[in-house]
Amino acid sequence: METKTTLYTIIRTFLIALLYILGFVNTFAQNLVKNPGFEDAVGCPDGYGTFQDDVNFWYKATQGSTDYFNVCGDKMSTGFNFIGNQETFEGNAYAGFYAYGPKDYREYIAGELIEKLEKGKKYTFSFRVSLADRSQFAVDELGILFSQKLLNLRTKRNISFGWMRKNGFTNYVGIKSKRYLTDKGSWMELTGEYTADGTEKYIVLGNFKSNSDTRRTEVARNLKKASYYFIDMVSVEEKENPFRLDENYVLENLFFELNGHEILGDGKKQLQKLVNHLKTNPDLNISVYGHTDNLGSATYNKELSQRRAKEVGLFLLDNGLSPLRIAWKGFGDMLPLALNETEEGRKKNRRVEYVISEKNQEFYASSTFEED
Repeated sequence: METKTTLYTIIRTFLIALLYILGFVNTFAQNLVKNPGFEDAVGCPDGYGTFQDDVNFWYKATQGSTDYFNVCGDKMSTGFNFIGNQETFEGNAYAGFYAYGPKDYREYIAGELIEKLEKGKKYTFSFRVSLADRSQFAVDELGILFSQKLLNLRTKRNISFGWMRKNGFTNYVGIKSKRYLTDKGSWMELTGEYTADGTEKYIVLGNFKSNSDTRRTEVARNLKKASYYFIDMVSVEEKENPFRLDENYVLENLFFELNGHEILGDGKKQLQKLVNHLKTNPDLNISVYGHTDNLGSATYNKELSQRRAKEVGLFLLDNGLSPLRIAWKGFGDMLPLALNETEEGRKKNRRVEYVISEKNQEFYASSTFEED
């Protein structure tokens, strides 16, 4: 049996704050890119094309003259320089490259990762770019190539997809903007996801398309007939998996009507994330557990916990999951998380949990329609 409490709002606010904090901490996952902001340098840039010579752990993938800018430089300083005016996104330095130029001229930046990527793991990557003031054109796509070895090609033209296929470089991801990358005043963030094959130790950034295949738009006249971008803060991080296998998770923001099993509020949004994850991973199954506090009889609590667990299972079923992948069971007040002597403890004990697994739990019903 359950009672309404003034602690409901307090505890719910606490849980939301906790989730926010956990999400905030996760933003500090390890960046696998060495020297991601180009701060670790041999010296101040004193001319064009010194990127590979000046910046530690970064290289040119071709013979193009990739540039390095630092606050300590002269004509290669951040702020005002030969190609425009842009402050750093972070720190004291950034790099610059041509993403589009006459006769397919291109420049690339190639970076080293702290460790080789792990096979099958998903990674997120991102970097910031800003179009230089003296660029006449803006492009709508840049790309990232993950490679096993460092590229050092004797060309100043684009690294073509035909060359990559011929030489076994297939780990390319194109990042197309919803609009052209035209912003000259601030930094634009480009992001994407990548699943590793376990060989990747380097990355290459730039425009891999030829001039004829590059979509571009004119942003000014009587300037360099090219697209030149500043780039800062490159990141490759392992993507956090919010659903680890064979671990118990509490549906923290799932609330039911008093003494009932109807799902209230935004609880279904949380369940929809579960649906999406299970649909994209068809080999996984889910088991749902219902629990209550010890108020009321053991028989009543067992029945209430069963109805709530089944309600979650039916939601998953109604949203397209096979009943063979869903199992449920109610435990009543048999497995408390906290003491039932206080309302706070009872609140923790009134919960629904789930476990995602590669196989069904044998002691559960094989179908959400199967009764005890």
